[in-house]
Amino acid sequence: MSTSSTRNPNLSFSMQQTPLENQMQKQFAGDSWWTGLAPEKCPGFDKEKQCLFALPLLNIDIATRQDVLDYFDNTWTLTELLFRGLKTESTYTRPPYHQLRHPLIFYYGHPAVLFINKLRVAGLVNDPLNLYLEKILETGVDEMSWDDMSKNEMNWPSVATVHAYRKQVYNIIRKLILEHPALDINSNERKLLNENKMAHPLWALWMGFEHEKIHFETSSVLIRELPLELVE
Repeated sequence: MSTSSTRNPNLSFSMQQTPLENQMQKQFAGDSWWTGLAPEKCPGFDKEKQCLFALPLLNIDIATRQDVLDYFDNTWTLTELLFRGLKTESTYTRPPYHQLRHPLIFYYGHPAVLFINKLRVAGLVNDPLNLYLEKILETGVDEMSWDDMSKNEMNWPSVATVHAYRKQVYNIIRKLILEHPALDINSNERKLLNENKMAHPLWALWMGFEHEKIHFETSSVLIRELPLELVE
C-alpha cells in the first residue's frame, strides 16, 4: 500500500537500538533550565498529581497584582516545561518535515520577543534587549506568500543564547507586574486600565500572556511531529 507524500515520515518505526541521551538536561542540570519558577513552585501545580495545570483566563476587571503575577508565572513555566522534553540542540534547529513552520528554537524564543516588542511599542520598555533576536524571532509563519521560509536554512541561535534572553525578559516582566500602578486594584490607574483596556499601555502585557498560550499549542503540535527518540 503506497503512502501519501504528505505523510509524516517520523511516524515510521525507528530502528535506533540505544536510547538517545538527553543532552539538554545535562547542559541545564537541576533547576537551571527554568528561567522563571520551577513547576513545583509555580501557581497551578498539583502536588498530588505532580502536574502543572494552566490557570483559568484572567478577568482584567477584578484581577489583583498577585493574580496577574501568578498567571504570568504559570504560562511562562508551562512553555518551559514543554520545551524541557527536547533532547538535543539539533532537535531545536531542525525544520519540521513539512517545512510549513520554523524550527522549534524560534518558538522557544518567540513569545519572549513578542513581550519585549509589544512593551516597547506601548512605552513600557525603552530599549531592545537583543536586537538580533528581536528581529529573527519576531515574525512567525502563517503559510502566506510573504512568509520568509528561507529562514529555516539559516544558522539559528543556540538554546543557551535564547535561554539567557528568556531569563532577562522574565525579570523585566516580573518587575513590571510588581511595580506598575495600574495593577493596584483600587488605584486611579487601575480605573483607567479597566475603562480603556486595549487602549491602555498595559494591554501589551495581556497580549503577551495569551499569545504565549497560542504558541503553547503550536509548539506542542510540532513536538508531536518529531521522531520519538528526540523527545523525552
